[in-house]
Amino acid sequence: MTPKKIISLLITILLLQSCTKDVDFNQLDDANIYASYITTLVYFDVEATNFLDEYNQEIEWTSDDIESKISTASQKYLERVEFTFITENSFNRSFEINIEFKDEANNLIYELEPIQIKPNSPTTKVIIEIPQSEIDVIYNTQFFGFSILMAQSADGTVLSGEEAFKLNLKSSVELFYNYRKV
Repeated sequence: MTPKKIISLLITILLLQSCTKDVDFNQLDDANIYASYITTLVYFDVEATNFLDEYNQEIEWTSDDIESKISTASQKYLERVEFTFITENSFNRSFEINIEFKDEANNLIYELEPIQIKPNSPTTKVIIEIPQSEIDVIYNTQFFGFSILMAQSADGTVLSGEEAFKLNLKSSVELFYNYRKV
């Protein structure tokens, strides 16, 4: 046998012996599988003209509902629900955004805490988590209602529709699951 073959044989034997370790497959019973899913709720840009009626009179609020039914198939694994709202406001007024959860008959079943938006505010991010004890409300929700309330001007001026003001909102919901949860 050549010295090269002997060295190769010794290295192979050392590698085979050093790589063995008992594997405890019972540890798989203790493992948790976590997953999260993000879905967009609503995105909009509201301009000054959106707060004027057909007679160019200022209106304080606007609202809309979106349908969003979440499957109950994985309900027992849901651990956390987070709503994220990203806003940017170039209006010289503050806004309040309310999010309502509604059932099939459009009845109010839950509300998130109102989101306060300051005048002339740069990009702002707000995260609201539904408490663990109230998570099941998400499965009874058929519609999410969004309403935007504009505060009156501090100096009493009204919108004319020619201003370049804009309120931007992006929102999403993230569902956190633990599929080994018992």
